[in-house]
Parts: sequence; C-alpha cells; structure tokens
Amino acid sequence: MDEPRTEASAALTTAELRDLALTRTNSLKTVDAPDAPNMKQFVADRAALRTLGKALFWDQQVGSDGQACASCHFHAGADNRSKHQVNPGLGNKMPGGDPNAYGEETGFGPNVTGFGPNVQLTEDDFPLHKLSDPDNRNSTVLSDSNDVISSQGVFNATFKAVALPYDAAAPSLGGYGAVFNVDGVLVRNVEPRNSPTVINVAFNHRSFWDGRGRPSFNGANPIGELDPGVRIVKTNKSGKNTNAALVSVKLDNSSAASQAVGPALSVLEMTFAGRGFPDIGRKVLLSKPLAMQYVDKEDSILGKSSLYPQKGISASYTDLIKKAFQPTYWDAPGWIVELSSGKPTLKKQAAPSKPNQYTVMEYNFSLFFGLAIEEYEKQLVSDDSPFDRFMEGDDDALTPVEQAGLEIFLTKGRCSRCHSGPVFTSASFESAGAEPIKRMTMGDGGVAVYDNGHYNIGIRPTQEDIGLGGRVGPNNLPISYSRGYQEILQFLVKSLMASNPLLDYETAIRQANSLAKVPRMYANPAGAATLLGAADPKAAEVFEQAESDLSTAVAALPPIAILTKTQANLLLGEANACLTQADELMTATPPNPNDAALEFMKCHDTLREVAKLLENPPAIVAQLDAGAKLLAPGISLLPDPIDPGPDPAKPFGPPLRPEERVAVDGAFKVPSLRNVELTAPYFHNGGAATLEQVVDYYNRGGDFAETNQADLDPGVRPLGLTLEERAALVAFLKSLTDPRVRFDQGPFDHPSIDIPNGGTVGAETSAVFGVPVLDDHFTLPAVGASGSGVAYGTPETPFANFLQPLTAP
Repeated sequence: MDEPRTEASAALTTAELRDLALTRTNSLKTVDAPDAPNMKQFVADRAALRTLGKALFWDQQVGSDGQACASCHFHAGADNRSKHQVNPGLGNKMPGGDPNAYGEETGFGPNVTGFGPNVQLTEDDFPLHKLSDPDNRNSTVLSDSNDVISSQGVFNATFKAVALPYDAAAPSLGGYGAVFNVDGVLVRNVEPRNSPTVINVAFNHRSFWDGRGRPSFNGANPIGELDPGVRIVKTNKSGKNTNAALVSVKLDNSSAASQAVGPALSVLEMTFAGRGFPDIGRKVLLSKPLAMQYVDKEDSILGKSSLYPQKGISASYTDLIKKAFQPTYWDAPGWIVELSSGKPTLKKQAAPSKPNQYTVMEYNFSLFFGLAIEEYEKQLVSDDSPFDRFMEGDDDALTPVEQAGLEIFLTKGRCSRCHSGPVFTSASFESAGAEPIKRMTMGDGGVAVYDNGHYNIGIRPTQEDIGLGGRVGPNNLPISYSRGYQEILQFLVKSLMASNPLLDYETAIRQANSLAKVPRMYANPAGAATLLGAADPKAAEVFEQAESDLSTAVAALPPIAILTKTQANLLLGEANACLTQADELMTATPPNPNDAALEFMKCHDTLREVAKLLENPPAIVAQLDAGAKLLAPGISLLPDPIDPGPDPAKPFGPPLRPEERVAVDGAFKVPSLRNVELTAPYFHNGGAATLEQVVDYYNRGGDFAETNQADLDPGVRPLGLTLEERAALVAFLKSLTDPRVRFDQGPFDHPSIDIPNGGTVGAETSAVFGVPVLDDHFTLPAVGASGSGVAYGTPETPFANFLQPLTAP
C-alpha cells in the first residue's frame, strides 16, 4: 500500500522506492551460493558433508587449546566479546609507530589511555579516532589509536605433539607472547584484524579483509593459485592394487573453503606454532565429535546424530569423511605420506611409524575441512529480514522511517555504490565474480584500476596496513588481481617484443592480455565524458600549438627535402582536419567530448608521423605526449575500438595496460551489511562500536581521506546528512537483521561452546601448560532449531551484543 509523504517517510512512494531498490539490490532469496563445477569429483554425500562441516566448525578439539572456528564467530557469525580483544597493530608498517619491548612497532596506543592486554573495552574508547566535531574530519583529534579491536585466540606456544583434548606445547613469552601477557603471565594472542561474520560468506567471491582467500580452493591453504606447489593425495584402484599420486586441486567458486583452512593454522587464532594440517587431521580423527560440548536434540543439522543429552554426536569423524567424500581421497591401503623434508613424499607402508608420517586421510584433512565447513556455511543464509520481505512485495515490512532510510541508502548516502546486490556487497560472486577488475575515476581526476569489491576508504593511513596491496605465498605474489595481472603483463610484453622486434607495443599489450587471460573491464562512457569534457579544451591547445610548431619546422626545411616536405604537409592537412572535427564535436549541442577525444588522438598519431619525418624534435614530441596524457584517463573509460565485445549496450573498455595506475594499497573487502546491527565492532580495525558512529564516519568523508588520496575511493566524501537522515539510515540498516539470526533459530542454532573471555588477575594454572595464565571462560548453551528462546528464557531476550555484559543466561 502506497502511503502519502510524512516527515518520517521516504520522498518516494512505496512502489517507487521498491523499483529504485531493484536497480541496486533485491531479496537474498533471488540468488544462490554457487558450487564448484567439479564438486562431484570430490564429494559423495552433501548431507554428510554438512554434518561434518558443522561439527568441525564448532568443535573445540580442532584448535590447539580449545579454540574452535566458532570461538570467534559465535554471535551472528561474528564476535561480540569486549574484554581482551585489542591487538596492538601487529600489521603496522608505518615508521614511528609504537615500539614494543623487542623493537617492533607493535606497542599498544599511542594516544588511548589504558589500552593493552586483558583490557575491558567501554563505550568511551570508541571511535578509535575521536574528533572534537564528529561531523568534521579536520577538527581537533582528541585521541587516536592504531590498535585493532579483534578476537582473542590461542596462547603463545610451540607445538610439541598431538594430544587430547589439548595439544602438548611449550608456552613462550617471546614473539607475540612479549605483547600478550600481564606482568609475565600469558593471556591469549589477539588477531590483527576484526573478525567478520561467516553468515552469507558463501556468496563472497574472495574472503578475508585483504581478499587473500581465493575463489579457487587449492585443497590446502587460502591462497589458491598463488601457491602452485601444494598437492593432495589421490588414489585409484587397479584390481587388487591401489595406486597413489600427489596432485594439484582446483575447485572454483569456493572462497569459503579457502577461508576456512586459514584460521586453523594461525598462531594468533587456533594453533600452536609448528602444527600442520596433518596434525590437525590426526587429532580430529582420534576425537569423538564435539566430545567437550553439548548438542541440542533438535539441532537443525546435528540433532539426528545426537546422543542427547550426552556430549557430542554419535557419528565418528572417520565415518563422516568416508560418507561425505569420494574414496579416491581417503581410501589408500598400503600408502602413507612422509613430511620429514618439509615436502610430501608418498611411501608404500602399512601405517605411519614416525611422528612425521601420516595416513592419507590425515594428510588430506585440509581438503575435507575446507569443503565441509564451506558446505555448512552455505546453510547460513539470512534471507528473511524485513528488507527481504519488503522486496518480495510486503509493503508493511519496513516502517516509514526504515523506508526513508532505504531511500537515503540508495541516493544521498551513496551506500549502495559499494554495498550493492542482494548480499549488500560488491565483493560477491554476483558482482566481483562477473567483473574482477575495474577502472574508476580517482579524486585527483586520474583513472586507476582496482579489484572490484575492495576499497581504500580512509579508515587508517594506507601504509599502516596495506591490505589488498600486500603479497603472500612462497613466491611473494600480489594478493591483488589488478597488480598481479599487471606484473604478468609487464613480463609478457617485454618477452613478446624481444622475440619479435617488429611487434608494436599496442599489439604486444593485446597479445599479452590474451595469453594471461586478463579479465576484460567494462567501458564507462558517461565517466569518460565527464573527464574528457574537462580535458579536451586543454588538449586542443596543446595539439594546436604542436601543429603550429611542426608547420613552422616543415616550412623551414631546405629545398632538397622536397619529398619530406610534401609528405609532411599532407599529414599536417589530415591533422588539421581532425582538429577541426574535434572542435565541432566539442562545441556541438550537446557537446560530444568522447568522440572529440578520439579525433584528438587521431591528430596526435598523425602529428607524431610528422615528427618522425623531422627526426622527432624532442620539444614537439614532448608536447604531443603531454596532450595524449591529458586525454588518457578519459579514453581508458571509452569502449575498446578494436574489441568492444558482443554486447553493444555494455561494451568492453581497452585491455589492461602494464603501466596503468593501480589503486589497491590500503584497500579492504566491502563487508555485507546483512545483520550488521549484531556484528559490532565495525571496519577492518574494529574502530567503531555503533552504527551511529559508522554513519557519522561516512557523513564526514572518512578520517584519513587526504592522507590516502592516491588510493582513496573517490566516493568517500562529506555527505551532508542531517541528524534525521542519519537516524533513518541506521533504522534501515537494522531492518537487514534476519530474526532467525537474532534468536539463534535454525539454521543458525549451535552446540554449546566455552568461550575465552580475558582473565581475572589472580592467575589460575593452565590445564594445557601447567603454568599460570589469565583465562576466564563463559559457556554459550546449546540451542536447537527453535532458537534461543529455549536456552535464554524468552524469544525477546537474545544474547548480548558488543560492549554488553558477556554472561550467558
């Protein structure tokens, strides 16, 4: 039902607002998380895979000292703890930072009093960059911290051997332990970036804040093709014989699997230093699933396997793997894998006999772990929020204030530029998967290539944490697609031209793009017109002056150079015709700057030919190149004149150039906004505690916009939202909460789990090390499909949010 405009309503009618929203987003029910095309080569039973995935995700035995994946993702898929959640900026690359006791710039601070290990955060600590006027990014800075609000993980220790329920290890006050202790008593390590939600993660084209979780899962670690040497074991039977081989693995559309295998080996999150995935496999296969935890008899996935009210589930991990996966990845009688050299070696042997020897099931456990958790996470789709119901036709699903907030989200607030699509992120398969790299107009008028779905928004100075601009893996390769492809092109273009001296540079670029399979970028004619409308008059002056200078030089040629003079004058006539045509296009009604620029470039090429005839006078050649440089940013957004692609309505732009500007340093993945009400703290550094602080941040145009100008997303600029508009925007953001997530209803139900929560001074002896540590816990009760109303008393009493007291009812 369309309502008349009121002070708290959107300016558009309900129907108009829904139509506008459809241009940028929709109900999440309209999209499905993609599968790997070759999934059936690996997976035999997806129901068993889901059961395995949920058990592994929540099982505290997976971690070295009781840490599960869920230990940092137990509240709306994220982490709501607020005690001992501060990391002192371990990724800080800025000079003059906060030196710790052993000289690295990782000390807590600098300007926030009281930050350190085991601190209880309060409302007064936020935002981390605090201004005297929250609406003015240039106002006086009251306090600032390069620390990160994140999640506590394992204690700092060196792995010795697999043991149940906690690995044998030696604790250490060195390395990270030099920071994470209180007067020499260990507290848990804390991760270097905020923990994002795992709900809807199956829609992510790439995972982790810096995008290193690749869409192609290699079966072993997060970085996919950036680690081409990793192998798993594959077997095949021939009669009574079993053959085994080490093979590479590639499962596309599987960034959630790539992400899943990362934290399990992180010494800040789940593992003691020196433990490998085969060790995790050995430990898990020795364990009864969820032996330390309770499973509700009505659990949406585990309930049918439960021996409720006993701990754990009845199925074994070995049986679940055998049921879920094809035998070729676990059935290997007579074969083991040895890792004594650091690299896997297959051996014909009945069973492991040394610590560095593993069964094939143990060695391949990273493959099982990644694919199983991904399959579980594919169930964690929050597609029943009030917003979803509104987009499905329920006019009353959003209040008038929420509808007003949606209109601001789509228009004045500029939010949907990055938080687009049904997942509310341009980092989704739907967006970034279709166009992995793009060109954008930067704040200085130039054009840069970037990785779709990843932006520098000025949260912190770029070099403090370069995020997507980093390098990973054994070959130290760029995380960024843009930079990675560009480095390949630089090598290929050089090689192609060296092998064929007659090959021109532009043709070499096109051949190199084809060889490297660089994704095509779409043209942006409207953006080109904006840039070229300003650049064309300046270019006209440059080319007209160059034509005049060349004409003078040609006229001064001696009589003996009559042939050269004749050729040059013909070319000058062509150039003059181009300049005349360009001028007419510039002054037409309406002006046509795009075609004018192309005429200018014809003029440039023709005048270059004249310059060659005159043996390239340096000053005039420099003039011509300066004119081309003025036009280059706009022309890069025009349709490719040689290969615009099959769709005239959506043409391709020019291919990626080896020397193009790339804007990826300090960029981070755009997070989904679904259930954002429940997933504080916000941003990759956890620097905001409330949605109001987030909206204030964007309203003032960021905190380090000027500092980060070379890489900054140009959409980050002051918005001028009123207090009413900001309140409406926050109200809309809260409408993205699925009530099933709020109340832990299936599929968001879970087993019980003991969550570390800092420590009380007056250290207790660790069950792991036998030495004092600070390590308090609280227990999150098991919840079945009916939700937290069963465990917490009433459906109106959901579990605490960030900065609220962390005690389970």
